Formats: sequence, structure tokens, C-alpha cells
Amino acid sequence: MTTSLPIIACLEGELLDDAVLSAEDMARMNEARAAFRELKAILMLQVIPALGGFEHPLATEIERRIEMVTFRSRNFLFPHRHAGAAHDAVHVRSGQ
Repeated sequence: MTTSLPIIACLEGELLDDAVLSAEDMARMNEARAAFRELKAILMLQVIPALGGFEHPLATEIERRIEMVTFRSRNFLFPHRHAGAAHDAVHVRSGQ
């Protein structure tokens, strides 16, 4: 069995430079992750039970959106969280 794939004749677009986040930007992502965690807890522990649980269509949509934000943001760039933590530590130290 042979499968033929279409050949792309022409690609159009623009190449972009890598995005760079500063340590301060990453510190804000850490704050956003913490705030999102709190929002998720409110939704999961109070709102969804008030809707009647996950049988309610809105509850499943809320859960789907939470997962979408977490995965698409790479959990607010969790692998790079230490850069933000280092920025906040220096900021706190310099403020004393």
C-alpha cells in the first residue's frame, strides 16, 4: 500500500525571533500561576459543586478551560520558574 502526500509548493509567512522573558517577566508568571491555582480551587471546590457536580455541562466546560490554560501556557512557564524566583529574591533583598 502506498500513500501519497501532497507537496507544499510555496510557504508564505514571516520568521520570528525567539521570545525572551526577563527575570521580572518570569516573576509575574509565577504570580499568575499562584493566582490561577487559587481561582482553580474556588471553581473546583465551590462553583462546580454548586452547579451539581461534573454532570452539569458548564462544570465540564470550566474543567476543560482550566486544562487548556494550564497546558497551553506550560503551566505559566513552570520549567522556568526559578528565574522569576531569583528575581523576586534579589528584589526583596535590595529593598531592605
